[in-house]
Amino acid sequence: MAGKKRAVRKKRRLGLKIAAAVTACLLLFAAYMCVCGRVVHVRYASIYLRDLPAAFEGTTILFVSDIDARGEGDARAAAALMDALAPLEPDLLLLGGDYAGPGLWDSLNGRDVQDAEIAASAASARHVFLSSLADFPAPLGKFAVRAADDVLPTQLAQSMATGGVRLLDGETVRLTRDGQSIVLAGLSPETDIGQIADSVQTGECVIGLVHSPERFAVALTDEAGDGGPWADALLAGGTHGGQMRLGERTLLTLSEHERRYLSGWRKEGDVFLLTSQGVGCEYVGLRLNTRAEVHFITLRRASQPLEEENNGIFMQ
Repeated sequence: MAGKKRAVRKKRRLGLKIAAAVTACLLLFAAYMCVCGRVVHVRYASIYLRDLPAAFEGTTILFVSDIDARGEGDARAAAALMDALAPLEPDLLLLGGDYAGPGLWDSLNGRDVQDAEIAASAASARHVFLSSLADFPAPLGKFAVRAADDVLPTQLAQSMATGGVRLLDGETVRLTRDGQSIVLAGLSPETDIGQIADSVQTGECVIGLVHSPERFAVALTDEAGDGGPWADALLAGGTHGGQMRLGERTLLTLSEHERRYLSGWRKEGDVFLLTSQGVGCEYVGLRLNTRAEVHFITLRRASQPLEEENNGIFMQ
């Protein structure tokens, strides 16, 4: 009898040890995903552009997308991140949309940014972040686009103006240095890309900023006013790299084009394409097989045809 009791106790202790080990593994795994969601990596790259004027050789861009602040705490953390990035001293700061959004609980309850209360909360959080950019150094300017979920666009533009950021809502701006210029094109969700393309010439250096790579396909088929490719580079975010990724499966529901341009650099024709995995997370601050990231891009002049395997994209 005593032997049976000892055997039962041993089994119980073994079961408790296994349960404790499994719990510890799950907690460690959750902590790992949390770290992946919170530690932001700076990705460095140089791209060699055929149309880049000599005056803009070596120009640097800091591209930041998908802050996705779920409250003022997240917004203050994003502001602290930008303070940490300021010593990079980029010439240009470009923001790619999705500045604030609902949290997991709101999403589970079917509430999104179309809900007036959620929209007001998101507007308040993004104002905290955007207004903090007033002292961010970017001598050539600070520019941004919006995502479809960035509601209250007039209020968004006002918050950006407080931080010295200009919202490019389906428009272009020319940046001039020593009598030469490059063009920034901000593509909003409703922008007629054909009109933007028709307003520039093939020989101009044009950098397009768009929230999602969903629009790459259209942008790559439209032509400049004189025919030929209209953009030299297109920068996007929006996908979060899938946020949590196991093989072909992702936490986020993505379109065919978003999956095609899921993350990273590629080149099609003479156009450089970048999809950032972004800074924040949707719904919950966890990532798996993706990393939070921003991009520090150096523009170089392509003095000759680029036949290398890297296609004129040099990662550091």
